[in-house]
Amino acid sequence: MRVLVVGGGSAGWITAAYLDAVLNGVGTPKSVLVGLIESEKIGRIGVGEATIPTIKRTLERIQIPERAFMEAADATFKQAIRFDNWLHEGHHYYHPFDRLTATRFDRHGLRWLASDRSVPYAETVTPQIKLCEEGLAPKRPDDRDYQGNIAYAYHMDAEKFAETLRDLAVARGVHHMIDDVSEVEQTESGDIAAVKTESGKRIEADLFIDCTGFARVLIGKTLGVPFESYKDWLLCDGAVAMRVPYDKKPQKNVRPYTTATALSSGWVWDIGLSDRRGTDFLTDEEAEAELRAHEGPHCDDLPARVLKFNSGRTETPWVGNCVAIGLSAGFLEPLESTGLYFVEEGVDYLTELFPRFGAMDQLRDLYNQRMRERYEESVDFINMHYVLSQRRDTPFWREATAAHRVTPRLQALFER
Repeated sequence: MRVLVVGGGSAGWITAAYLDAVLNGVGTPKSVLVGLIESEKIGRIGVGEATIPTIKRTLERIQIPERAFMEAADATFKQAIRFDNWLHEGHHYYHPFDRLTATRFDRHGLRWLASDRSVPYAETVTPQIKLCEEGLAPKRPDDRDYQGNIAYAYHMDAEKFAETLRDLAVARGVHHMIDDVSEVEQTESGDIAAVKTESGKRIEADLFIDCTGFARVLIGKTLGVPFESYKDWLLCDGAVAMRVPYDKKPQKNVRPYTTATALSSGWVWDIGLSDRRGTDFLTDEEAEAELRAHEGPHCDDLPARVLKFNSGRTETPWVGNCVAIGLSAGFLEPLESTGLYFVEEGVDYLTELFPRFGAMDQLRDLYNQRMRERYEESVDFINMHYVLSQRRDTPFWREATAAHRVTPRLQALFER
């Protein structure tokens, strides 16, 4: 079979490298021919990226040594997210990645509810918060690749990560083309037959993967699949990104966790590689000014970029012989590091349901159902961070905590 990934970046190269490694193996004859076409004209977002522990499974299946990956992508360990000022000013809590193994009848929550609650719940079920506050790593130097006694993920440079996977995949036989798609040719039944490029090439495939980001060239512009917005539940629709070198930061050491600090109209995310700011209820200029004020005068001469997004998902990411993965499939504001997670989930499900024998209908239905469930449960989880806040000090927080901003599924859980 022939698979063509349209679009590069992290999504495209995770998809290409993963499909090749999992479906073909490494160093064995190929039953699936994987190619990737990307444009030199389309720039990458190029900011830091935070991940969740599923990334270790993905990298292990791609078969890239952990040290080699970390060095190439400027990666650091991440083992929790610390939320500052979300409940109210001066308060913080952690979302750790690890906890004591729960039995079938887990009573940790009941014991904590029956206590005086002077110790945060998370600290009663994991030592990970202590590791974070002491700046310790989640594993020892002699632990095996992607193994450790504590669950962990990474912060990384997304652009360097994509380049690392590109070099690895191409060395293993993934066909890499640099060109611009000028036309998409369809069959009478509506499937994609081929893409045509500005250089005059016509590239056929059995399965096309849309990794063209927010442009959604195949799944949206060609196939016309609707986009379902989550703006009613997730208010942030933009970010101000800034790279702050460590020699400029008052905090010199690398923290083994992400910090998400709530501000007047969103939050600042410090992942050790860059600072990201979700914005709403502010102009771009006001958002940048608040980010700079939060970071301090040492960033006055550093450039910042404004990024716009719409939280939502493609209603059916697999249509005909086209599968959307990455931003073309959907995007949720980056509060819980779901960006690369959905790429991982998308390509992992695709390898599990890969149409080796041609028939796709039932595989498509199952794939679309699974991805819809993943997006919806993630929307509920992110939405919960806002609606449970006690902040009412700005228009943003008064709106974000309003009763009509609770997702229906989350409201049903609150009422149980």
